[in-house]
Amino acid sequence: MKMGPKNHETEIHNASRRYDEVLHVRFSAVELERLRAMADRESVTVSEVVRRLVRTEAGFLPAATDELRPSIEEATDQLRRVGVNFNQAVRAMNEGRVPYDEDLERALIAVGELVRRFRQELKAMTARPRKPRQVEV
Repeated sequence: MKMGPKNHETEIHNASRRYDEVLHVRFSAVELERLRAMADRESVTVSEVVRRLVRTEAGFLPAATDELRPSIEEATDQLRRVGVNFNQAVRAMNEGRVPYDEDLERALIAVGELVRRFRQELKAMTARPRKPRQVEV
């Protein structure tokens, strides 16, 4: 599959927007060879392999497999809907459409924040990794 310059620029721009920090790391020749082999097996960049390894060690949720991706995307959408419902409940209290309860408002806001953070983690699991550039021969 040949990737045109515009598609490649779009991929780089999307990755730059997602990952705004850069870290330069040195590897031995053997380590880099193994990382490249892993990247080739997964059809992703070496950066993506390193990112996945670091995320796993740092306790983040792992990247979703193709089999799990639809279920995780559905769960992410369901969490979005839950968040909308929490916001509507808080708004109804603030507008006086339902009796105001300070404890309930704090609880709704706290649960809404947890839902938002978990949704972000699920979205990170389903982010499409960059594919390695195809070299023309």
